[in-house]
Amino acid sequence: MQKYYEAIEAFHKKHKMKGTNNEEMTFRLNLMTEELGELAQAVTKGKPKAEFIEENVDLFNLIIGNLISTGVSLEEFEKAFWKKHAKIMERKKKKVNGKFRVSEFRK
Repeated sequence: MQKYYEAIEAFHKKHKMKGTNNEEMTFRLNLMTEELGELAQAVTKGKPKAEFIEENVDLFNLIIGNLISTGVSLEEFEKAFWKKHAKIMERKKKKVNGKFRVSEFRK
């Protein structure tokens, strides 16, 4: 994960994003919405695997950029990731409306 974080950090530095609209979360959420729409099109329109992968990479890059933009260190993220991972590994799979889900089901 470190090499991806460093690569996106280098991208942010190259384009001098610190303190600009490029680091504002509202702007970044709009970018993520746009990219998620492109991923949805790749899936629903049966586009080639390469395009599906590219749209996931775009989202991944934006997520890492969100961390960098808000000052979240790689160490903080990794700690949060593993904490959440442990939690989701404890979840049970349920069938809801004929489809399987592994979600946190609340009563």
